[in-house]
Order: sequence, then structure tokens, then C-alpha cells
Amino acid sequence: MNKLDGIFVYDIDDLQQVVASHLADRKTEADRAEAIVQVEVDKFQSRLQTLDVVPTIVSLQEHLETVRQAEIDRVRGRLGTLTPEQELAVEALTRGIVNKIMHTPITTLKTAARESTEATTVIDLVRKLFGLRDAKKVAAAQNAAGNGKLGTEN
Repeated sequence: MNKLDGIFVYDIDDLQQVVASHLADRKTEADRAEAIVQVEVDKFQSRLQTLDVVPTIVSLQEHLETVRQAEIDRVRGRLGTLTPEQELAVEALTRGIVNKIMHTPITTLKTAARESTEATTVIDLVRKLFGLRDAKKVAAAQNAAGNGKLGTEN
């Protein structure tokens, strides 16, 4: 049969080589898939670790936005009537300043959350530095007030 054109004869040894080759390819692809899964698991775990700082970050953003708005309102009388372009420029300027101020504390909070040994200390420090209320205590007080119970805040 081997001598006829277009006909190939395979024996058990040939088939074992093909199987071995396919197994090696599958092993390589399985290793690649496991590496991809591990990277995604690491990203997810890192994200989970930073969830504890989210209320502090949100509170910081709200606090600085309130300060920003109050300062714009305070000087608005002295500025007189602004054109829409000037209003946009003032908004962009003040938002840019606030974002730059927030960058380091937010980065520090996220880094501390990943290194969980110091997260609570950093969260407490940022809350003290910016005079932020404890989000968990505020939420508890709001829940208690919603249930007809008295709560305290701080």
C-alpha cells in the first residue's frame, strides 16, 4: 500500500508521535491559560483589597468638592458676571486643583489597602487630616434613624 500514490500508511509508532505532539501542544496551551487566569485572579484580589478604602475616597472627594464649590460661591460676587467661557475656565481650574490635591492621598490609600497591615492606620490618618466622618458610623446612624432609632455620628 505504501507504494501507491496518494496513500499513506501509518503504524502505531506514527500515531503515538502524533498523540504525543498534540499532548505537548495542549499542555503548553493549558499552561498559558493558567497564567492568564492567575493574572486575572491577582487583579481581582488587588481590587477586593482596595474596597475598604472606597468610602474614605468618596468622602474625601465629596469634602473637597464641597470646599471647592463654597470657595467659588464666596468669590463669585467679587468676580462679577462671568461669560460662559470664563465660568468653564473657573470650573476647570478649580477641579484641576482639587484633583491634584486628591491624587496623593488616594494613591496612598490604595497602596495601603494592598499592603493590608497598614491600611487602617492610613485610612484613619487621611480621615483626621481632612476632617472626614467615618462612613461606617454615618451609615449606621442613618440606618438607625431610618428605623426610628437614635444614632450617633463621628
